Amino acid sequence: MILMMGGTTESLQIADFLESKNIDFIISVVSQYGADLALKHHDKVQQKAMDQAQLEEFIQDSSIDLILDATHPFAKVASQNAMAVVKKMGLKYIRFERQNVYEDDKNIILLDDLQQVCDALEQTTGNVYLTTGSNTVGDYVDRLGVDRIHVRVLPTTRVIDKLTKIGIPADRVDGMRGPFEKELNIALLKHAHATALVTKESGKQGGINEKIEACQELDIPCYIIRRPQLDYPVVVENLTDLDTKLEELA
Repeated sequence: MILMMGGTTESLQIADFLESKNIDFIISVVSQYGADLALKHHDKVQQKAMDQAQLEEFIQDSSIDLILDATHPFAKVASQNAMAVVKKMGLKYIRFERQNVYEDDKNIILLDDLQQVCDALEQTTGNVYLTTGSNTVGDYVDRLGVDRIHVRVLPTTRVIDKLTKIGIPADRVDGMRGPFEKELNIALLKHAHATALVTKESGKQGGINEKIEACQELDIPCYIIRRPQLDYPVVVENLTDLDTKLEELA
């Protein structure tokens, strides 16, 4: 039995692929939103954030022998927990890693973390368009002030409630689900009167190329937070390579 740790667009594509191969698997996701999407592709979905001990217990109870890690590139702790568990329990592991496909550009500013981004933005003025998710909005507000922040987030009740508690006005929130084309990014940036965009190095599936292209068009900086670098034991980048690796590990 395979445990696929999902929550990304490509994890749904992988689910369809595994279904087509009649491979038995369970999808693990953290949020209800992720579970709702996953259930459209597969009927075995586990919705729970698991620490290492809980993951071990679930693996034992579900007779898992391979973890397919298709989590977000910034889900560092989840991947670290998975790798620690497979090493301890002697299981197989495959990391499905979305790739970055963009070139250096004068509008791109690569930084290591939120603190470096805020250090840079404190030297500027104007509205900052955040596309980094809801979890860190409060940190940006603390550093830059609520009046400079405009956010794009998933339109779920939990997320909107969180932003309301932080103090983000409704007219500074774009609640929508991607993907977003370059033209829509441009329109949203213009509407927000943004002088900078902040994103994560989340790969092509995360829409980073369209964000960069929009910033190029408007000639504003695109601050990109580099993804964590982890030492994955086995990495594949596409479904063809995944198919080959699954056959090797069978």
